[in-house]
Parts: sequence; structure tokens; C-alpha cells
Amino acid sequence: MENDLSNKLKNFTPISLTQMNSTASFLDRIEKKYLISKKQLELVLKELEKDFYVLEINDKSVFTYDNVYMDTKNHDFYKLHQEGKKSRTKIRTRLYVDSNISFFEYKQKQDKTIRKFRYEFPSEEHGTMTKGKTRFYEGVYMSFYGKLPEKITPSLNTNYNRLTLCAKDNGERVTVDFNIKTKNLRDPKAKKTSLENAVILESKSMSEDCLSHRVMKKLGIETASSCSKYCLGLIYSGIEGGKGKFKKTIKQIKEMK
Repeated sequence: MENDLSNKLKNFTPISLTQMNSTASFLDRIEKKYLISKKQLELVLKELEKDFYVLEINDKSVFTYDNVYMDTKNHDFYKLHQEGKKSRTKIRTRLYVDSNISFFEYKQKQDKTIRKFRYEFPSEEHGTMTKGKTRFYEGVYMSFYGKLPEKITPSLNTNYNRLTLCAKDNGERVTVDFNIKTKNLRDPKAKKTSLENAVILESKSMSEDCLSHRVMKKLGIETASSCSKYCLGLIYSGIEGGKGKFKKTIKQIKEMK
């Protein structure tokens, strides 16, 4: 798929990471997710090519990401998402494989808005909770909930390819994730599982009426309310009490070609 995408992206004007970061950081943003097939992705890219740049670094536009999600012993963060709570938390370490740069990231959903906090750390610490990460996590958590959080440990690994688009006018960003693989880190017998042919497209903007959303509406593609890579990864690994609100999403993935 990566080679096919490279050809499709030739019609996009490239933008550097420095240029893209100067448009908007969107650490506080509205996110919309879409679960699409590879064939639908071709149509979406065609619609976006005039109004969006594609991120390019060292002549590459498709990059590899490796995330390790943290959770409490009882998977409380997963359960908050499964129950559809308006206020929920997601914690992870992220490794940008191509550049060997890592960040510890705290994402807090408050109603429709996502707030993101992060800091860079040595890449050899990827996938671990250190004293520094724990202090950072506890500080941000307390600012939202007013109490100390429970201890968290590595829960799930996700690895995937991503391309990033940036709107020419307002800095809206669109990420496209594919070749998604996950592994349950709390099961010593767990094997890597694949989300098969699924492509997860996500818009990040300051407005619900963003350009990419209008394009998706034009193509008849609806938003996916249950499309978290973390939750899907745990469900695919056989977590107890899985599926639930994700049944429709899993059925959709199985039907994709």
C-alpha cells in the first residue's frame, strides 16, 4: 500500500515539519475519526489534494509510529471509553521510528474537545513508566480530577504507518493510519494482531465544520464514534467484556477489502 500511496501523494504540495508546526499546534482541538477502506482512501485523497499539503521529511511522506499505551490494573481508561464517558483519559509513549524521537503524551477528552500534553524523553525509555513520566502524569491528572491517580503500567503496543496532511488555509490537520498492528503487553502468550485492511482517518481542527469533514460528507462517509486504536487493540486481543459499543466497528473492519 505504501508504494501506491506515494503515487497518489504526488499531486499534493509538500510541507516541512517546521512549516507545518508554524501553522497551528492544535494541542486543544476537536477530533473526528473515520474508518475507511483503502479504496475509499483513494477518493478522499483526490478530493483533498488541492486544499492540503502533505508532510514530507527527507523525501518521505509515509512514516512509522510505535505507541505503548498505559492503563490502570483494571483497564479503567479503556472502560471509560467503552462506557462512552464524556471525560476520559489516554496515556502513551510514542516513538517516531524514522527519526528515533519519543514523547510521553497525556490526552484528555472533555466533551467534544481534546486537550493534549506531552514532553520529549530519551527514546531508549520508550514503553516504560519512569519517575519523570509518573510526576508528569500525576500533575496533569490532578489538574483535571483534583486527586492522585492510580498507578499505570504498559497495557498495549500499537505499530502503524501514517501520512499527515495540513490544510493550506487554516492549519487543519488530517492523519491517515494504516497497516495497524497491536499486541497485548499484559499477556505473555499474546501475539501481534492486525486490523486487517482498516484505514483510520482523523481530522484535527478548531471547528466541527472543517474542510475534511465536508469532503467526507460529500463522499457519504460517516464519522466513526468507536474507532480508538487502543480499545480496538485490546478487543482484538480478547479482553474480557470487549466489543460492546465497538461491535459495529469490528463488523465493518471484517467486511473491508
